Amino acid sequence: MKSTLDKIKLIFIFIYLVTSVSLYFILDHYNYKTAQKLIKENLLMAEAIQKYVSDHQKTVVDKLVKEGKLSPEYFNPSLMSATHIVTSIQNNYKNSKIQNDDRHYRELDFKFASDNPTNPANLANEFESKVLKIFNTTKENSYTEVIEHNGEKSVFYAFAVEANTPKCLQCHGNIEDAPKDMLTEYGTEGGFGEKLGEIRAINAVYAPMDVTTGMLSFYIVLNLFVLFIYLSIYFTLRYFFLELMKKDELLAKQSRFAALGEMISMIAHQWRQPLTGMSMSLNNLLLDIDLDDVDTKRSKETLELVNKQIAYLSSTIDDFKNFFKPDIKPEIVNLRQLVVDACFIIDSSIKSNSIKLDITICEDISISTKKNDVIQIILNLVKNSMDAYKESDRAEKSIEISFKESNKYVAIIVKDYAGGIPSDIIDSIFDPYFSTKDKKNGTGLGLYMSKMIVENHLSGELSVEVEGESTIFTIKFLKKEMLGGYKYC
Repeated sequence: MKSTLDKIKLIFIFIYLVTSVSLYFILDHYNYKTAQKLIKENLLMAEAIQKYVSDHQKTVVDKLVKEGKLSPEYFNPSLMSATHIVTSIQNNYKNSKIQNDDRHYRELDFKFASDNPTNPANLANEFESKVLKIFNTTKENSYTEVIEHNGEKSVFYAFAVEANTPKCLQCHGNIEDAPKDMLTEYGTEGGFGEKLGEIRAINAVYAPMDVTTGMLSFYIVLNLFVLFIYLSIYFTLRYFFLELMKKDELLAKQSRFAALGEMISMIAHQWRQPLTGMSMSLNNLLLDIDLDDVDTKRSKETLELVNKQIAYLSSTIDDFKNFFKPDIKPEIVNLRQLVVDACFIIDSSIKSNSIKLDITICEDISISTKKNDVIQIILNLVKNSMDAYKESDRAEKSIEISFKESNKYVAIIVKDYAGGIPSDIIDSIFDPYFSTKDKKNGTGLGLYMSKMIVENHLSGELSVEVEGESTIFTIKFLKKEMLGGYKYC
C-alpha cells in the first residue's frame, strides 16, 4: 500500500509539472493571439485613415489646386500627409488610453517605417528594412513575428502600404515636382526618387506580450490554483490510503494471531507423538531400575533416543519462533528447502489427514525473497487444500507443489484435487472475512492476507484458477524484483 501511495505521489508531481508547462504555453499562445489581434485592429485603423486621406483629403486639395484656390507649392502635413495624420491620431489615442489606465494600449509602439522616408523620424531599422524587402520581393502583404523590442518579448506585426502610383510620384518622384512647402517642411535629404509600383513603407506595430494581457500574473495565480486543487486531491487520497493501511495492519495482526493459535495447536499435535515416545522410554527405564534389571547399553540407547526427541522438539520450537519473526530484507534461499520448511510445520497434520505431498522443485533453484512471508503464504495455501479435502469424500488425497518460470516471472504453484472452487464464489475468495469454513471457525483472512503480502511486500501476484476438480494457486515473483536473481537446475 505504501509503494502504491509513493507511485501516486510521483504521478501527481508529474501531472502537475505537465499541467504547469502546458498552462504556460497555452497562455503564451493565447497572449500572442490577443496581442496579434490588438495590433491588427490598430493597423487596420491606420490603414483606414491613410485610405481616407488618400481618397478624400488629397482629392479635395488637388481640386482646390486646379481651381486656383491653392498654390501648387502648398503643402501642410496636418492636411496632406497620411503618415503625419495617422501618427498624430495614434499618439492622441495612446495618451487617452494612458489617462484611463488601460494597459492594453499603453505600450503599443506604432511606426510608419521606410528606407527612404520624407520625415527622418520614419527611417526603418535593420529589422524593418528586412520586412520591407520581403514585401517588395514576394506577394506577402503582412508579416508577424515574436521578437525582442526595447528589452521585452514583443509581437511585431506589419502591413505593406499601397504600392506607388503616378499620384504618389507627384510628391515622391522627382524632387523638382514636389511642392516647395514640402521641401521647406522636411528638406531634400529623403523621400524622393521612388519608383512606380514599388512599396516604399510599412505600417508596423510592436506590442510587449506580457504587458498586453498581464500573462505572468494570471499564470502565477492560475498555477497556484491548480497546485491547490492537486494537493487537495492528493492529501484526500493519502488520507484514505493511510486509513486502508491501518485497516490492513489490523487485519494483518488478526491474521497473525489466528495463525498463532493454529500454530500452537499444531505444536501440540506435533509434540504428541515424540512426548509419548519419550514417556514410554523413560517408564521402561524406571521399570528396569525398579526390577534391578538395569542394562547399561540398553539404558544408554534409551537416553540417546530421548535426547534425539528432545532435540527434535527444540528444533520444532525454533521453526515456529523463526516463522513469527518479521522479514526485514530479502535473502537468497533455496526454493525447494523453503517449501519443505513450510510444510514441515504442518507435517503431522498432513500425515494424520492421509494426504500425499508431492514437491517437484529442482534442488538447485534459489530465489531472493522474504523467507517467512513466503512460508506464511505456502502454509495458508496448503492448509486451504487440507480443509478442502476434509469437506470431500475422496479416498486419494494429494497436494502438488511445483515450480514454473517465464520471461517475466518465477512462480510457485500449489495444486489440489479436492473438487475445485464453485464459479459463483471464486471471485470473492480473496476478499477479507470471506470464508466457506464457518463450521470450522475460519477467519476469512488467510487468502486475503496472502494476496496482500505477495502484492505489497514481495512485488508479485497471487492468482487462482480451476481446472475440472482441481484448484491451482500460483504465486508469481517478478524477476526484476529478485535482488539476488535465481538459478536454474
